[in-house]
Amino acid sequence: MSDNDEGPRERLKAAVWFTVGEICNAEKERLNVAITPQLIASLAEIVFAQAETLGKDLEMFAKHAKRSTVNVDDVKLAARRNSSLYELMAAEADLLQQRSKGAREARKRKKVA
Repeated sequence: MSDNDEGPRERLKAAVWFTVGEICNAEKERLNVAITPQLIASLAEIVFAQAETLGKDLEMFAKHAKRSTVNVDDVKLAARRNSSLYELMAAEADLLQQRSKGAREARKRKKVA
């Protein structure tokens, strides 16, 4: 089977597997531990399954709010059970909102000038 015959899901799964392997190899050297290919495969499957679940949850949150687009509030809602993750995401969302507001104000000033 060539790369062109693979579906998007399979390519995404392969990319997750590769990335998990890269992270494991970096941590293996840093921690001086042995990591088997079976461990990498198991972690990749878990990461992929969690990403699928998160994607479905985000879609459902947006649908429940009668929107067709996932937004920051949906992502924060998905992170609500992990307080440290929620705090990081909320802080990043606030930072992005401030940057966006600053950019809008700069465009307004440029139009006026």
